[in-house]
Amino acid sequence: MTASTGSHGSYIVLARKWRPAQFSDIVGQGHIVRTLMNAIRSQRIHQAYLFTGSRGIGKTSIARIFAKVIRCESTRDTADGEWLRSCDECASCKEIASGNGIDVIEIDGASNNGVEAVREIRENAKYMPSTGNRKIYIIDEVHMLTTAAFNALLKTLEEPPAHVIFIFATTEPHKIPATILSRCQRFDFRRVNVAQIQARLAEITRAEGLTVEPGALALIARAAEGSMRDSQSLLDQVIAFSGSQLTVQSVRESVGLVEGQTLLGILAGIFGRKPLEALQFVEQAYSRGHDLRVLTRSLIEFLHGAVLAKIGAPNSSTLELAEEEWKELRAIAELRSLEEIELIFQVLHHGLEWIARSPQPKVVLDVLLVKCATAEALVSVDSVNSPSGRGTTTTAATSGAASIASPAASAARSAPVSSNTPVATSAPASVSAPVVNAPRAAASAPAASAASHQPAATVTAAPAKPAPVPGSQTWESFIEHVRGTRPLLATILEHGICAGTPTSEAGALRIHFTPNDSYFRDQLQSRVYHEQLLAFAKEYFVANAFLQIELKNEGESLAMRRERELKERERNARAAAQNHPIIIEARALFGGELGPIQLTDEENGNG
Repeated sequence: MTASTGSHGSYIVLARKWRPAQFSDIVGQGHIVRTLMNAIRSQRIHQAYLFTGSRGIGKTSIARIFAKVIRCESTRDTADGEWLRSCDECASCKEIASGNGIDVIEIDGASNNGVEAVREIRENAKYMPSTGNRKIYIIDEVHMLTTAAFNALLKTLEEPPAHVIFIFATTEPHKIPATILSRCQRFDFRRVNVAQIQARLAEITRAEGLTVEPGALALIARAAEGSMRDSQSLLDQVIAFSGSQLTVQSVRESVGLVEGQTLLGILAGIFGRKPLEALQFVEQAYSRGHDLRVLTRSLIEFLHGAVLAKIGAPNSSTLELAEEEWKELRAIAELRSLEEIELIFQVLHHGLEWIARSPQPKVVLDVLLVKCATAEALVSVDSVNSPSGRGTTTTAATSGAASIASPAASAARSAPVSSNTPVATSAPASVSAPVVNAPRAAASAPAASAASHQPAATVTAAPAKPAPVPGSQTWESFIEHVRGTRPLLATILEHGICAGTPTSEAGALRIHFTPNDSYFRDQLQSRVYHEQLLAFAKEYFVANAFLQIELKNEGESLAMRRERELKERERNARAAAQNHPIIIEARALFGGELGPIQLTDEENGNG
């Protein structure tokens, strides 16, 4: 690669000085470079191209190189035939390299986004190029054009003059009308990976005569997040900070990256259930001026490394940890199970956006870390053994995620659960562990919300219960029996109407739902709930019990009765209030109407 030089000795930033000048200089976009070179060789050049991708990955650079090779007077292949090169000596190459090409017009779509600008392009496109046989328009940030401007460009784009080529570049292709997209050859650029960025930075530092400590360029490459231009800008910043000696510490201090020992200390506090230690490391990073979003992203990367260490993977190339740090991370990862690490990963991943939007990001991060460190131990459902071998069941989704992800986004709680999903428990032999910070009222949540969370796996575990007194096995007592271990299932049963309980002669438990409650019928017929209900029926009634579930528009369920009685109490309370002497006098003095009536717990029958 040849470095550009500034006029009159002025300094040129590295991103411009080391901007690719030939196809062979492009990094990470081999699929696009090969296609464009083959199109030039075979003279199958399209009338319009669309380059899409994130910032700083070569869209405009490739557009300029493509234009230069097309217009070069002495385009040739390299000796090995792999690359197509321009001569860089002819007048056209020199004009394009200096940005003064008359027949290669670069337009900023953000500032020339109106119909007038497009009309000017259409008028000028009619004229032949001043030299050569191609006139090329490069429109950057083309998605910024107005709808009217796009419409004005349609005809010219569909049937342009034979000598005109359009090259569009954008970071947001979804904003471009389909009528434009259908007239272009589209190339989606890839993010440049860490190894490729690191190799290019090493080439630049050697050419610039810099001394670089191993690992320093890897940190810059990671911080660039796939953008080659960002990595070169960061390198400029580090050079300005530390001079010709680039060390890992100077990169961390100048770019604002968090030290590996700080991140390992936070993880050790979380995994070791020592939240105060984790918060002390966060406070140290915060006092040094580190961005808490960067800190959280770095923690997520280290959690990714902990997951890899847990499954026996070698040192992650994306983390670029020293061997001692990698060994320490592996030792920390041994403190928690793989399922627990994955849940902590979910919490921080979903909490990252909350931290970014919060006016008090440190408070949010502290709460998240305390939740992760103090959540109860997690035990796989498959490892929980039944003490009695009876048919009662427990859900796999018992608040392992909900207990620690409560401050984060609800998506962490609604993630799909597999048969190996961990269960929050205070002891391996217990399956009825309390939920961390879960309100007691959660067991009686509204039916539609409660019934939607079906358990994904079952295990047999239940302490021995006293046998029901003969003759006392009513539908209501059965629901209360179920509620002791399965409140969600009991909530569904409250909307059902029992037409008959099992006996030794007739073992059918007949339940029907009204058409308005068909949702609960469908829930009850799902495999997991059906198996749970059948196990309860055999345990509570008779061993040969079986289920009959259907829709029928008759009878009154417990839920319907409760709602009817509540409305009746509300009517009585409103009537009593309206006839109360104080209310009558107040309405006479001030006017107005009686507002909503709210029943107390005593009036609801709960007191």
